[in-house]
Amino acid sequence: MKRYSSIALLFSLITQLSFANSVSDKGELLLVGGGLKTCSSMAIKNCEFNNLEEKTQLKTGKQTSYYQINQKTINLFKKYWPEDFSKTNQQAIFNILQTINKQEKDHLWSKAKLKSLFKKYDEEKIIRKLNDAQYYFLLDALEQPVINENTEKRLTESVNLSRSSNTFSTEIYHQFITLAQQNSGKKRPRILVVTASARDPFEAVDFYQTVFTQAGGDTRWLPLDATLNALIQQTGERQQVCQQLSATRLKVQGSFHREYVYPDLVDIQYQACLSPESIFTAIEKADGIFINGGDQSLTLKAFIKNDGSDNRALTMIKEKLAKNSLVVGGTSAGTAVMSGGLFNNNQVAMITNGQSNTAIVRGAKKNVLPMEGCQKSNSCQQNVLNDDLTYNASGGLGLFTWGILDTHFSERGRQGRLAQLAIDTNTHFAFGVDESTALLVSNINSTKPRFEIVGQSGVFIVENKVDNLTKNSVLTHYLTRGDTLTFSNDQLSIKYISWKKPINEPAKLPENIDDIFYRNRYQQSAELLCRTNNVLISGESHWQNIDTQIIIKKQENAKSNFGTFNVNGSVFSYCSYQNYLMSFSKE
Repeated sequence: MKRYSSIALLFSLITQLSFANSVSDKGELLLVGGGLKTCSSMAIKNCEFNNLEEKTQLKTGKQTSYYQINQKTINLFKKYWPEDFSKTNQQAIFNILQTINKQEKDHLWSKAKLKSLFKKYDEEKIIRKLNDAQYYFLLDALEQPVINENTEKRLTESVNLSRSSNTFSTEIYHQFITLAQQNSGKKRPRILVVTASARDPFEAVDFYQTVFTQAGGDTRWLPLDATLNALIQQTGERQQVCQQLSATRLKVQGSFHREYVYPDLVDIQYQACLSPESIFTAIEKADGIFINGGDQSLTLKAFIKNDGSDNRALTMIKEKLAKNSLVVGGTSAGTAVMSGGLFNNNQVAMITNGQSNTAIVRGAKKNVLPMEGCQKSNSCQQNVLNDDLTYNASGGLGLFTWGILDTHFSERGRQGRLAQLAIDTNTHFAFGVDESTALLVSNINSTKPRFEIVGQSGVFIVENKVDNLTKNSVLTHYLTRGDTLTFSNDQLSIKYISWKKPINEPAKLPENIDDIFYRNRYQQSAELLCRTNNVLISGESHWQNIDTQIIIKKQENAKSNFGTFNVNGSVFSYCSYQNYLMSFSKE
């Protein structure tokens, strides 16, 4: 698609505002769309340093993971390769590893170097065709602990939150701490970080503990994940049950040999397995709980019993929310998992997978989930493709009952998949949160909850009103920084922040936007419509040999407000709108 230059504006409202750390209403949920770009030793690219000393100091932390190919790791790979994985692949990879071991020196390799070795010696491209479960098992078998030479202990990831180049990401972390402070009345509220969304639940523990500590919290890691939850439910002598941690982790989360790479964190989880009451005591004392990104289906498995009902941890969280004694936040999968419960007597689903172009052709698929990379390995089951739109019909944690939640939204062109899921599940509302952006929900125990957009970008809202709309169409709204909305009798009431004003500039729009769901192309197209007096913009989406026409059209009651916002000398522009019809039809 051709990039179109910004439309010359008739007026510009530049408002000098500082980031406010206070909110007028009590907030209970902070739902982040992912993409929080934070300065750390593992992500130096997200940093802006004042001097070389700061950069040098940060680099003393863990900067990358390391891998080793020698007879020990090769034998480990061969011995523990899961029985339900392809034996043919096992033998082929074993041969590749043996060749590398003979041809290359026994070094610690970065992931980038490891991939280059695979590319060099894997002439049949076997490794490239592995599904994700097989590929990550291979990496886990080869991964080595990173040791601090001075202490001879595991080297941890360092964080310097104050030097993060993305101010909005930093703002969101501080916002969460502020909400917990307001709720608890404590200067340093007790924060629990949950890493259950990750295939490897230990990888991001250091990061989240440090970032929320630097933001002002008394932060601890809650080692509850799908593996620990499964073992908590088992009866029998605790020590004997907990000896199954490693085997269960591989089976449930596809994570292998973690006790070798993260021995201290695995021991913390082992102690929690021996004494599950420690998990519940920690939740009882918590003022805030924040859930990481990854896979929302894994997160859900940490909080429900084998029969699908809430486990004790989730029950306690809901009880504390009902008493206004807890703030809950999440990012990416940690946000998507929040949806669930009943709205207008309809079960709210949890989205689990999918791309927009595939979704609007093949529709949503209920209670199935493709294995990542299954098309590469020809292992897809139940006619479910990698990019198919799938959902859990029973919903997620049920902390957000007003509609479906989606994340990484505008950046990944997810408007089509969210609209299709709302239509297929007869869901009234659905919310897509952009990266480095959060939907702050307050007054969740009242009949009139309040929603506010904080952070960098916006939240896309699907309103699936079946009356007076054509087939395969939904009303859409896009609210940006500072805008608020409330529910009253299941009706939205939207209020734009004061520094955004109506805009209606004449301009000629492109006749057609090709591949409209590619990255942020839909959002850019809708903003062109938002800033001008045009009524309609059209585009196309493609899946295999099927083309779908996408129409974005202003309704008679449509409104558009525009404004600019100054952050540390950089100007950000925002165009919010409501009552735009999105429709799609196959050609």
